Amino acid sequence: MDIGEKIRKYRKAAGLTQEQVAGYLGVSAPAVHKWEKGSSCPDISLLPALARLLHTDLNELLSFREELTEWEVGEFARELSEKGMEGDVDGAFSMAAEKIREYPCCDLLLYTAATILGNVATLSGAGEEKQREYDRQIEDWLNRAAAGSQEKVRIPAVYMLALRCMQKEEYEKAEELLDKIPDGDMDKVLPLTTILCRREDADAAAYFLQGRILQAATRMQSYLYRLLELEEQAGNHRRADEIAEIAENMVPLFGLWPYGAAVPKLLLAIDRKDTEECLRHLDKALSEAQKPWEIKKSPLYCRRPEKPSGQDVGKHWIRALLSETESCEEYDFLRGNEKLEQIFRTYAEKFT
Repeated sequence: MDIGEKIRKYRKAAGLTQEQVAGYLGVSAPAVHKWEKGSSCPDISLLPALARLLHTDLNELLSFREELTEWEVGEFARELSEKGMEGDVDGAFSMAAEKIREYPCCDLLLYTAATILGNVATLSGAGEEKQREYDRQIEDWLNRAAAGSQEKVRIPAVYMLALRCMQKEEYEKAEELLDKIPDGDMDKVLPLTTILCRREDADAAAYFLQGRILQAATRMQSYLYRLLELEEQAGNHRRADEIAEIAENMVPLFGLWPYGAAVPKLLLAIDRKDTEECLRHLDKALSEAQKPWEIKKSPLYCRRPEKPSGQDVGKHWIRALLSETESCEEYDFLRGNEKLEQIFRTYAEKFT
């Protein structure tokens, strides 16, 4: 939007006529008319007063913004996609380049244009030389976005560059790029698995992936434990029971440590202050904690090293439960219970 269009837009928003603007600034009404038509521009000395009169600032009036809004980028993305899908690939690239020249520091614009035109170029059926030209331009925009300061744009741009390096079998460079991405921000697991498979062998890649599956399964187990507690506290007792069943069933399904199957119903029994159920599931959990985790029996972790026996886990359980029952209000209903003390004594002897 040029300055004439801006003047017209903000004049109307302020409820002013061209004559009123002219009167306030000491110019003629035809002069204001010419500004809005773009046939002339206001004198530089009038710009501060004009901006104040129109309730805006010089940066907005003169389009000095370095960034587009997300909405503006979204609208441009829609227009760019339409242009590319019409088959005018060169026109779409020119359209993006022109907008980027206007807003060279807009990271979101750079990333959006590169992403859209990457897909457009792939589907275009362009010749090898032309495709290389498109790729150079796309990677230039991605590199600029990856060097930017906006984290939410920079990380996806780095990820896209890594995938492009993998397509070109530049695995070392791809791995360097993926290492720049913090864990949890993007799913790096599958690209890293592919890199390991190509650079080493399938066994190395499978070993790596098995470790990530184990991490994901134990993390999911913790999430389910917490979710069932929250549902119980929210009064959704049936839902909490269903989640407890899911958490219990995932232990054999994902080859997790057997004692974990007793935890969900133990948590519910504690929340419900059900002494008998609590003691029953506590006894079961500590009994299972004595058993070794035979991790290699699961096809999911057959390459992973064996886990230690349950002795350390059992000791940890006893210490943690003793501390909690002595200090936390939620365990008041268990405090002084003779059966509980007997369970602690029994397993304390077994784990020594």
